[in-house]
Amino acid sequence: MPDDSDLRGAYKRIIDAVSAGDTRALESLMAADLIDHMPVPGQPAGREGFIYWMHAMHVASPDMTGVISDTVVEGDKIAGRVLWTGTHEGEFLGLPGTGRPIAITAMHLIRFEDGVAAEWWGAADLLGAAMGLNARLEPSP
Repeated sequence: MPDDSDLRGAYKRIIDAVSAGDTRALESLMAADLIDHMPVPGQPAGREGFIYWMHAMHVASPDMTGVISDTVVEGDKIAGRVLWTGTHEGEFLGLPGTGRPIAITAMHLIRFEDGVAAEWWGAADLLGAAMGLNARLEPSP
């Protein structure tokens, strides 16, 4: 069983890799058959799907950076709270780039196996991020 500092270090390396858009680093930190329990629409399965998500986020915000606020470790799992920030340059939630700052708070739960992320749960405050961009929410017809 990994100790708390091992999981915290691995989680930080994943967040740093996403911030840098570093596909190679993610390949070493995540199982090829990673199970993402909350994929975005159209996201492929496995680690490649997570990398797909990362690239989409960097299209929306090329300077996106994640900062870990809190972590809790239990057994082979870590829960973390991250603030992603950057500049909204490309499409995000159907909104064209605005050039405005964007901030997305996210919660993660990751299960590690053999030193790599094997399962990933993630929930992000996308409504808050869209409202921060002054998006107008239109009711569905």
